Amino acid sequence: MRAHGLLGAAVSLLLVAGVVVGCSTDEPSRSGSTAPGVAATGEPPPLTGAPDPATVPPPIWQASLSGPDPLRNFRDTPYNNDGAPAPKLVDAPGVSGAKALEFTVPGGGRRSELEPNIKFYREGDEAWFGFAWNLPSDFPVNAEGWQVLAQWKNSGEGSPPIEVKVEGGQFKLDGGAGGDDPGGNYFSVPIGPALTGRQTDIVVHIVFSTDPQKASVDVWQNGQQRLTGYKPPGGTRYEGDDSYLKTGIYRDSAISQTANLFLVDARVADSYESASALVGPKG
Repeated sequence: MRAHGLLGAAVSLLLVAGVVVGCSTDEPSRSGSTAPGVAATGEPPPLTGAPDPATVPPPIWQASLSGPDPLRNFRDTPYNNDGAPAPKLVDAPGVSGAKALEFTVPGGGRRSELEPNIKFYREGDEAWFGFAWNLPSDFPVNAEGWQVLAQWKNSGEGSPPIEVKVEGGQFKLDGGAGGDDPGGNYFSVPIGPALTGRQTDIVVHIVFSTDPQKASVDVWQNGQQRLTGYKPPGGTRYEGDDSYLKTGIYRDSAISQTANLFLVDARVADSYESASALVGPKG
């Protein structure tokens, strides 16, 4: 099993040059990065409805959780279920007529994930990724340990260069705990509160590069930009490794509480407008 970033209750928060940075790890504690970028503070706005998909460019890929084969746009990867059942199709909470994938990882379980059937990302690639997640009211947002909801996994061993996780009641952008210099490249940056009992839309824009000066990440939560031009200290991909997307729940097996997650929609696109046109509550 790979080493993983940010574990434990002790979270160090630094405010440096307008960037709020938190750090924890399942290895001995180390300081987070102070890479350039801007982080929003305070709570994000409530989710009031994404753009109408008919008014934006079509996505490169969409979950499309309907029809006789709702998993047709994902790879067949049964090895992504470790100590947990495969995700199942259910009615989307709070969204009339829509379906969702429910991921469940019991206490002591490791992962329940799916891989969108899309390209691997190489040097210089750029894309926007939209996720409509619903954390039910009993999701353990303050559990002692990391809980990853999306990761742009390197094709080799070890922790990914980029991931989105829930920890300490927050959504966080995290990564760099693998690669050639995990001690120097690890980072963890708060995105915003991980609120339960409701849908949260997260859009992540990534420029993939091993060069920290070329690599960048932007993140929106419920339509509000929360991270702008963040530059991970080790870049957004590892040298010699392509990256691919996984989503669901991957977490510290020491967590004793069961976690359920609803994926209401996901989109991969060439623009923020298209990636953000997610299925969800209207009004």
